[in-house]
Amino acid sequence: KLQREEDKLSSEIVKIKQDISQEIEEGRDKEREKFTLKVRQQELTSALDLINVKEENLARETESFENEIKEGSVLVGHEILSYKNFEVSEATDRQIERTIQEEQRRKIERIKIKLEDSGLAESGEVLKEYKEMTERDEFLAKELEDLNVSIESLKTLMADLKEKIDVEFKEGIKKINVEFGNFFALMFGGGSGSLHVVVENKKRRGGSEDEEEIGIEEEEKIELEQGIEINVSLPHKKVKELQSLSGGERSLTSIALLFAMSQVNPPPFLILDETDAALDEANSRKYGDMIERLSARSQLIVVTHNRETMSRAGVLYGVTIGGDGASKLLSVKFDEAVSIAK
Repeated sequence: KLQREEDKLSSEIVKIKQDISQEIEEGRDKEREKFTLKVRQQELTSALDLINVKEENLARETESFENEIKEGSVLVGHEILSYKNFEVSEATDRQIERTIQEEQRRKIERIKIKLEDSGLAESGEVLKEYKEMTERDEFLAKELEDLNVSIESLKTLMADLKEKIDVEFKEGIKKINVEFGNFFALMFGGGSGSLHVVVENKKRRGGSEDEEEIGIEEEEKIELEQGIEINVSLPHKKVKELQSLSGGERSLTSIALLFAMSQVNPPPFLILDETDAALDEANSRKYGDMIERLSARSQLIVVTHNRETMSRAGVLYGVTIGGDGASKLLSVKFDEAVSIAK
């Protein structure tokens, strides 16, 4: 009985081994089939990529062809669209090579350049461009005319302003002369001082770029320049020129001129900062008389270290150091100080 069981089991083991061998063989066949399918898939993928590349190239060539058709319609008109009636057979298509096409393309490019250079191309775009350029030319002509009118108007305005400024300048000189004479006599105890407008002719050579364009080169031109001449006459002296005065006298003359100018159109107040620094004691008194006269029409704020000038002030402000070493601002009204002193 055991022997029979053993033989039966042996038979089953053999059958199982045969089934396993068969399964292994079938698995190998499936692996080979899988490999074959992968190879086929790669071939199809490559073919598809190649088709996509050709499709892109064809799209670019189509776009380029359409652009050339548009450019050709601009140059020779819509007659170029008759290419659609041209038929190409397969035999003819096989005979046309790429090199021949490129040669024909180059010929067409040369023909287009000749058409553009000759200006014989007829199309709606050319007429449209001509119309636009004509309208722009008319617009610019109108703008140029307006500019010419504006230029003439500005020239007239400049001439009027120049005349008005010249008149007001001369009137101002006359007014300044009156005040200058008064301040000068007050400063020097007599004498006279006056201003005169002088005109000097100056020649210059050469020309501007516009003048060079019209052939005016190295030509002498005369320019009129106005200036101011100061004439002074000191009492008991024969000096007539400003350069012949001493330093103090020139300072006093300058101060008198500045004060005279300020009195032509008096400001509400004046700030004088150390204008008397270069004056001696005698001239400081004259300077004090001048600022007293000047204060009748303007309020003066004077920064000075001159005792004579300070004595003419109504209110005196000073900075001093107190006992604690800190700076203090002191003010004194001379009218109240005099009454208290009495």
